[in-house]
Amino acid sequence: MSFVAVELCRKPICAHTPNGGYGAQMNRYVAFLKAVNTPSRNVKMDRLRSVVESAGVANVATYIASGNVIFDADPDPGLAISIEETLETQLGFPVPVYLRTSAEVVAVADQRPYGDHEERLEISFLPTTPESAAVAALVETAVPPDRLIVIGREVYWSHISPRTESPHSEARVARLLGMPTTQRTATTVRRIADRFFR
Repeated sequence: MSFVAVELCRKPICAHTPNGGYGAQMNRYVAFLKAVNTPSRNVKMDRLRSVVESAGVANVATYIASGNVIFDADPDPGLAISIEETLETQLGFPVPVYLRTSAEVVAVADQRPYGDHEERLEISFLPTTPESAAVAALVETAVPPDRLIVIGREVYWSHISPRTESPHSEARVARLLGMPTTQRTATTVRRIADRFFR
C-alpha cells in the first residue's frame, strides 16, 4: 500500500482516489491521537499510516512519533469514531482521536493567548467545548507563574518551569473539565500547520 508524498498534495482539491486519479474535493484533517506511542504501545509510523488509511481516508501522512496523523477525507460527523474503531480493531487497544480540520489547526497554531509573554506553551485538545463552570474551576487552579486559558476546544497552558515541576498536569485538565484530553507542545502544532497547511 503506497502513500502520496504530502508535499505534492497539500490542498484538498488534490485528493487521490484509490486508482491514482483525482476525486471529488475532500477536507484536510489532523487526528491527534492519545497514547499511541508509549513503551507498552509502540506503533511504527508506517503501520499507523496503513491502519488509518484503512478507515477510508486518503493521502495519509504522520508528523513525528507522538500520534499526529494528517489526511484527506469527506466531511463526516462520524469520522473520528470510525478511525477510533479501526485503530482499536487493528492495534488491539483503544486510541482516542481528537479530530481537527486544517483550518482549525491553523487557527490554534496562530493563537497567542498570552501575547509576546508566553513561555513554554502546551495545548490540550478536547473532544467538545467544556462547560463554563468547569472552565472557571480549571483556570482557578493555575499557580503563578503558570497560566491557563480555554479557547473553544483547546486549553493553553503557559509555564516557565519544566512540566514535571508544575502542580498542573494534563490529568488535572481531564479531571476538572470532566473529559479526556491529549496534549501537544505549541511548537508541534505550529510546525504541523506550517508544513502541511500553509
